[in-house]
Amino acid sequence: MKIGILSDTHGNLPATQGAVEAFRAAGVSAIFHCGDIGAFEVLEKLSVLRVPVHAVLGNVDAYADSWRFAPDRQGINLHGTFGDIALAGYRIALLHGDDARRFDQAVASRDFDFVFSGHSHEFHDYAVGETRCINPGTAGRGTPCTCAVLDPGSGTLQKVRI
Repeated sequence: MKIGILSDTHGNLPATQGAVEAFRAAGVSAIFHCGDIGAFEVLEKLSVLRVPVHAVLGNVDAYADSWRFAPDRQGINLHGTFGDIALAGYRIALLHGDDARRFDQAVASRDFDFVFSGHSHEFHDYAVGETRCINPGTAGRGTPCTCAVLDPGSGTLQKVRI
């Protein structure tokens, strides 16, 4: 099983399409968007892969009036500002990362195998105890635009330039 992870698309549809192509080539079974989505069309574009799309709102998204909350629409699961997702025996915390206290609580709880976050626009991959913290970088603003593909079984994480 492989998981596609992206963040901070900020409505950039061409970059989102690059992530879709990378995720298609990798054969991902699920996609996680760590917030600052920027436009609902980003999630619709991700949903063309016909795998579950899990997303949270980032600090930019939280103030937009135009969000259409559509759980399970085209496989899109919009979790508000925090997602607690069970997938293939793994427990994943999904958040944007702009709330450092909430991020630290998720990591310190030891309840999660993975904590996926964004916000900083910087790629990172590190462990705190048994919890692995992954930020795929920015998929919409900055250089380079990146996303990531994780194989949780083997632990392999691939940083992908889009």
